[in-house]
Amino acid sequence: MVEKPAIALVGESLVDLVLEGESPLTFTGSLGGSVLNTATVLARLGYPVRFFSEVGEDWLSAWSEAEMARRGLNPKLRRHPGPMPLALVRLDPEGNARYSFHRPFQAPFLPEAGALRGVGAFHFGSLFALEARTAKGVAALLEEAARAGALLSYDPNLRGLPSPEERARVEAYLGRVDLLKLSLEDARLLFPEAPLEAVRRLPPRLKVLTLGPEGALAFLGEGEVRVPGVRVRVVDTVGAGDTFTAGLLALLLRRGGGRGVLEGLDLEGLREALEAAVALSALACTVRGAGLPEEGLAAWRARWLAG
Repeated sequence: MVEKPAIALVGESLVDLVLEGESPLTFTGSLGGSVLNTATVLARLGYPVRFFSEVGEDWLSAWSEAEMARRGLNPKLRRHPGPMPLALVRLDPEGNARYSFHRPFQAPFLPEAGALRGVGAFHFGSLFALEARTAKGVAALLEEAARAGALLSYDPNLRGLPSPEERARVEAYLGRVDLLKLSLEDARLLFPEAPLEAVRRLPPRLKVLTLGPEGALAFLGEGEVRVPGVRVRVVDTVGAGDTFTAGLLALLLRRGGGRGVLEGLDLEGLREALEAAVALSALACTVRGAGLPEEGLAAWRARWLAG
């Protein structure tokens, strides 16, 4: 079997505080962040990960850094004065999350140069890729990954209607990447008039839309593949999209890294990758928070990554 390629990722790190009760307010906490969730799943699938992010200088930041190391994320961190960012999470009766973000960092994000040697893929996105103070650092890593010949992957993971400045950043990224993963909600925020047709015409070679319980849709060149969802008992949907991204990257990269993985991809191979990613994201919905049950993950590995 081909050795798994290293995957570099950049994104926010924060502590998710999920509301458990309101009188008094009680929360359950865990380390989170969209791209961090994807990195965590990839590490659990056996891929070498390099995760670029930021932490503060309080005790919660120290705990977060230790947790990243425990998860095998090989963190490359910029440290800021101040506390660790937080995301307060409230779940509706269907398990869908509403967020309140508390992100105190003000200084620019300045990543370590030369840390992407040998990576087979580079993934980025979410709020971290939209901020003015982080955009230059993200762009530097993207440029370095491109020079290394890595597969370039982007997930906007929008939390609301983008400002004109944010939309300009998204459009610039779309002209650079090979793989675009976005939700149907993302597509509607970016292209409210005709989201599916607009996504179909975008520059990346592979565009993948997650459709919640309805599965996923992808456009590869002139071809199109749609796969249904997997029905499960939903506990919550936190991290499901991030887990989908990890599953998709794992299937695409199982024969090696680099931009060439998409050049040799046909529609049947794409269908298999989408079905695997949908199954993994459904598994994430069966547990609380952005996690995966070990037994279910082992079964997924045996089915999709064996051989």
